[in-house]
Amino acid sequence: MEQGWEAEVRLVVDAAYPSARLVRALAAFMPQSRGCRVRLREEVLSGVEEVMHEGIADLAISSYSIGGYLGAELSAVEFVAVAHPEHSLHRLGRELTFQDLESQLQVVIRDSGRAQPRDVGWLGAEQRWTVGSLGTAATFVSSGLGFAWLPRHMIERELREGVLKPLLLDQGGSRHPLFYLYSSKEKTLGPATQILIDLLRNFDTAPLDVPFAAPPQA
Repeated sequence: MEQGWEAEVRLVVDAAYPSARLVRALAAFMPQSRGCRVRLREEVLSGVEEVMHEGIADLAISSYSIGGYLGAELSAVEFVAVAHPEHSLHRLGRELTFQDLESQLQVVIRDSGRAQPRDVGWLGAEQRWTVGSLGTAATFVSSGLGFAWLPRHMIERELREGVLKPLLLDQGGSRHPLFYLYSSKEKTLGPATQILIDLLRNFDTAPLDVPFAAPPQA
């Protein structure tokens, strides 16, 4: 490893951020990395913040403000309220209110943070199932179990195939939280980390529906 060139870059990312954008950025990083390893870690909600405060990540992507850090703005991710087409909420055949949702089973994703976990998105529904990942939530809801707000980019196939259908809410049916890129304050960022920062920002706006192939390795 060249002098001044870090051996490893540690990246923690909120699981809701599109992995297709990470793939593009990391594929572009590979031929420039000079052997620098990448350690990618996925967390949910405040789990990203905890990892940064523990000093075990060089870069972080999160939709929440991390105290004491100044983040660079990335793009928004759309979350859509969805349920199976045969769910009782869809059978009402009208615009839905939060009162309609409160009597139904809501599937929420567990915050991976331990210190101050958040209940983001929970409406206080009478029935609540908490699952460990967005993928599990999508599987439950597309099987007819409850409703959830899920990232559109993760459920495009289910929407096309008709096993998930957006709920017609009078408000809040679609949410667009912005994501931010944070860098560690614990150490000086090396050249490989700086390159990866630039690539993450450049590919943040890449269309998610464009076919992608990794560049050939030397």
